[in-house]
Amino acid sequence: MSKAYRYLLLALLLALGLNHLVLGLFWLHSYTHVGPVLFAFALYLIALIPSIYGSSELKMPSSQAYFNLLIGVTIASLVLAQLPRESYLPSGSYQTWFVAGVSLLLALTSGRGHPVLAWIGIVLLWVQVIAWGGASVITTSGLVGALILVATAWALGRGLRSTEKEAAVYHARAAEIARRSARNLASRQERQRLLQATLLTGLPLLERIAEQGGNLSDADRQEAILLESRFRDEIQGRALLSDGVRVATRDARKRGVTVSFNDDGGMDRLDQSEVAAIHASITQAINATNSGKIHIAAPADEPHAVSITAARPEANAPDLWLRLP
Repeated sequence: MSKAYRYLLLALLLALGLNHLVLGLFWLHSYTHVGPVLFAFALYLIALIPSIYGSSELKMPSSQAYFNLLIGVTIASLVLAQLPRESYLPSGSYQTWFVAGVSLLLALTSGRGHPVLAWIGIVLLWVQVIAWGGASVITTSGLVGALILVATAWALGRGLRSTEKEAAVYHARAAEIARRSARNLASRQERQRLLQATLLTGLPLLERIAEQGGNLSDADRQEAILLESRFRDEIQGRALLSDGVRVATRDARKRGVTVSFNDDGGMDRLDQSEVAAIHASITQAINATNSGKIHIAAPADEPHAVSITAARPEANAPDLWLRLP
């Protein structure tokens, strides 16, 4: 709801509330004593204005809701005590203005998140009026309209709260998607930077290969193999890699361990602290592997984010089989 429509709605509610007050003032002459009734008018205004303008949130503060319930009972008691039953017009009039006023307060209470208190209030209002004038005043005092107004406000409030909840869920999801997109973009940029750095690191070796016509020493050949594996890691490993994982992987390959990575996006849903913990576990697992093969994967559609499997050809079962987290 735009601010203009919101301000218009609040102004209309205030106008409706003041209308009940103004019409009631025309019937002051029908009350035994005017003072208590004027006090009831003042209480009505004290409750009405904060009920409309007191909070920018849809849900009314609990203190205001309980205050409205108390004020509604008090207003009805004050006015009915000064309205003789015999002077009440059988066709109805605004002598019972408070029924419409209190029902508006209760409707605001219900629509703004406190329907139970509003229903309690409307029941008490019916009891007070019927105890004063009997069942015959139900159709002439405005009680039926008060019940309909509170019921309508309850239905509208329920719909608004449902819409607000769905909007909150939508905004939370949108914020999460934006956060993940930003993190994935940052990860891609970081991977591009690392790939470029890897290329620059391997450039001297590539130049040396070109100068020697492919005749490499054993040390250069091993370095070329490690460089090729590092390129493959940066492409396939993605979020599985960290500086510690890269160092551990290079050392493991020098020990003769075959290390492979496959990131399908399983770590994209994790926060930074969880990612750091997984990187530490991967580093520890690689450092503990002295022979055979170790494979680290981040599957996209599994309950776990990362799997680590280490095995030796001569062993009947894997030496290591982890699911993280």
